[in-house]
Amino acid sequence: FPSYRIDHTKSTQRAYPTVSHPMSSLFSEISCSTPATSLVKDVAVIRFMPPPTALASYSVTGVYGDCYGCPPSTIVDNIKVGAASPKCVSFPTNYATDLNFGGPLCSSSLSPFTVKPAQLGIYEINLVSDENVGGCEVTFTEYDVDELADDYLPLFFVLAFLLCVAAMRWLWKMGELRDQEEAASVVEKGGDPLMSPLINTSLMASVDFSEPPSPVSAPQKKKRINSLDAFRGLALTLMIFVNYGGGGYYFFNHSTWNGLTVADLLFPWFVWIMGVTVGVTFKPPPQGELCSKLGQVAARCLRLFSLGLLLNSAGGEGDLSTLRIPGVLQYFAVAYLYINLIVLLIDSRSPTGLVRNASCYCLLGAVSISAYCYLSYGLPTPGCPLGYSGAGGLYDGAAHPDCTGGSRRHVDAVVLGAGHFYADPTCKEVYGCQDYDPEGIVGSLSASFLAFLGLLAGKLLKHKGSSPPSRNFVFSALAFGSVLLLLGGCLCGFSQNEGPVPVNKNLWSPSFVLVCAGFACVLFSAFYAAMDLGVGGR
Repeated sequence: FPSYRIDHTKSTQRAYPTVSHPMSSLFSEISCSTPATSLVKDVAVIRFMPPPTALASYSVTGVYGDCYGCPPSTIVDNIKVGAASPKCVSFPTNYATDLNFGGPLCSSSLSPFTVKPAQLGIYEINLVSDENVGGCEVTFTEYDVDELADDYLPLFFVLAFLLCVAAMRWLWKMGELRDQEEAASVVEKGGDPLMSPLINTSLMASVDFSEPPSPVSAPQKKKRINSLDAFRGLALTLMIFVNYGGGGYYFFNHSTWNGLTVADLLFPWFVWIMGVTVGVTFKPPPQGELCSKLGQVAARCLRLFSLGLLLNSAGGEGDLSTLRIPGVLQYFAVAYLYINLIVLLIDSRSPTGLVRNASCYCLLGAVSISAYCYLSYGLPTPGCPLGYSGAGGLYDGAAHPDCTGGSRRHVDAVVLGAGHFYADPTCKEVYGCQDYDPEGIVGSLSASFLAFLGLLAGKLLKHKGSSPPSRNFVFSALAFGSVLLLLGGCLCGFSQNEGPVPVNKNLWSPSFVLVCAGFACVLFSAFYAAMDLGVGGR
């Protein structure tokens, strides 16, 4: 590692007040005798050595990279000359940390010194005076790095195992098709298919050869869409894995505020899959039974919502005044009701699908996202800027500490009451934000729009690729998904924090919904090509 020189005449850092806040818990002072083997994942140790006589003492503050615009947090304080031992601090390693050194020659207004240590590494920071520039020089030295070289081996083993299972299944399927073709060839030649050594006798025992084969293939039996089941199973498996800690991998945890991780995608993918399923399976009710069908949809939504409330009450004390009302199943209920109303209103009147009624679909589908945009960016919130979408607390220099989520939280507080939504959001540890529910009322509108995008994909699948499987759907789904990803990227400015509408799962921002739907379309098209189109497709 090279030496870095800090010169107080070249200050570009924004002046924030140094305050104590929850981010301090990310930097914990520990014993310098702690071995690297006792550290946990995504953590390193930095030793701050005592300064030379000329510097007398120094202090260190820092801003963690995942805390956007936060004021500096005190990391170590008053390291004096002649100290018997250094001060050791555990550092998170998933993001870089900007350090600022304060002392007689190292002013706290100096440009930040950025470090991003490797996990389980032990590093050393020394400050020495440099009279030539009237400041101090900082050296960052790798002392002992024992990073887990095999940290991702469990994931590679699981992936390799799944690929092997998929390959074996494909070979087995190809073998069955070969046996069937061989049996048909033997029968056409007038032979006994059971005498062929290449034929699977257990398979052929169930085949009736008493009649000659018909030149016209029999109609295919209606079957499930294997790729959709597999995609749903993948999302479910990953969701269970995330709920049990995600193996300690940071990308299997939800984003602090803005940003996107694997964990952020899973629940939205379920919502999207629900929309696809409705688009593929919906059949217009018989004449005069529209009200009955509406009643069935409403009853199912009510059951989902009630189950969500029941799950929210698990582990509580039975106090209804603090029962969380929003939740995951509640989102499913609202989104399911929304997309079923759309298909019932359109397809029941003119059951021609998406092609003829495209304008009606787009018009009704835009209702939810338009309502979301108005409530999020056009509804005044007392004490907060119009359209505020920050985390509150220390977000952006603690400019609006009591505005977590802006109008979205305000709507929840007015409609549900302050005691009826989530009390431990992901932003609390880093930003010190208020209680905030990531499945709030306003977010259910954009979740409904995500289900609508899934509904469009389902209609596309039904029109182009349900029976028999067709390459046309693969190309169409890839194009649809790419457009959604591009739109989402444009909204967020292809940036985590700097764009007009950042990708944010807590807010269910429009860019987040578009990106989730885009990834779902692209991934599902790959599953479809491999599982449905790969066998008997055209």
